[in-house]
Amino acid sequence: MPPVSERENRMKNKIWGTVLVISLAVIVVSGVRIFMLSKEYREGINVYKGLEQYATVEESKEMPAKEVPQEVETQEDGTVVETVKSQIPVTMHLNYASLKMINEDFKGWLLYEPLALSYPIVRGDDNDFYAYHTFEKEKNNSGAIFMDFLNKPDYTDYNTIIYGHNMRNGTMFGSLKKLLSDTGIVEENPYFYIFTEDQAYMYEIFAVYITRADSATYDLVDTPEAQEEYLSYIDKTATWKSDKKVTGDDKVVTLSTCHGLHSNNRTVVHGVLIAQEDR
Repeated sequence: MPPVSERENRMKNKIWGTVLVISLAVIVVSGVRIFMLSKEYREGINVYKGLEQYATVEESKEMPAKEVPQEVETQEDGTVVETVKSQIPVTMHLNYASLKMINEDFKGWLLYEPLALSYPIVRGDDNDFYAYHTFEKEKNNSGAIFMDFLNKPDYTDYNTIIYGHNMRNGTMFGSLKKLLSDTGIVEENPYFYIFTEDQAYMYEIFAVYITRADSATYDLVDTPEAQEEYLSYIDKTATWKSDKKVTGDDKVVTLSTCHGLHSNNRTVVHGVLIAQEDR
């Protein structure tokens, strides 16, 4: 083998030097990006911790809805009427006026205690703004928990979709994926709540699964036929499903988050309305 010339050595050193510079640049850029993301995550956490003062929870009773006692009343014609007492075992003291002053897009507060989900819900003019802005409308990759802008703000649509980021630190909707790997969480406590200015809604989780961002999950169905097709789709897609009977007459809330970084997959949790009360 002929000896390596000085020129070839210089060329090799130059190439390795270029590779080293590029590698260092990539490391620096990646480090800066990680630092900035971590900084935004901390800022996002602080924003929502600050909002907790406006929403405090009181556990009034531990009682599944199906075991709530009935008030029996006999009318003049002899008809016996059963009136359900309070079915919602959680009371939230919500300073709606203050939250509305901070953000006029505020539409309610979401609570699911087993996953420590406790966040205000907003509804924007599109589905882009709150993906990258906090409740206080500050630009931040943590975003906010937001309702699909095509949904009615009073949760009266058949399928109301609520989005949140799958944060690596487990905040926002980052904990929803736990329901995929540990179904015991939802089997033990399937109830989540939404509180508005004058209403309290109680939902029972009936399906959990992974789907694509362009799947039928995100159809805002508005006809009986479409609703039946929607429920059939859930039956075929769900990796976990309860024995709860859901029909086209019910109201469903869908919690949705990205399943992974740069992924078109979505983690989905469906809840059906089982109780609604005036606040």
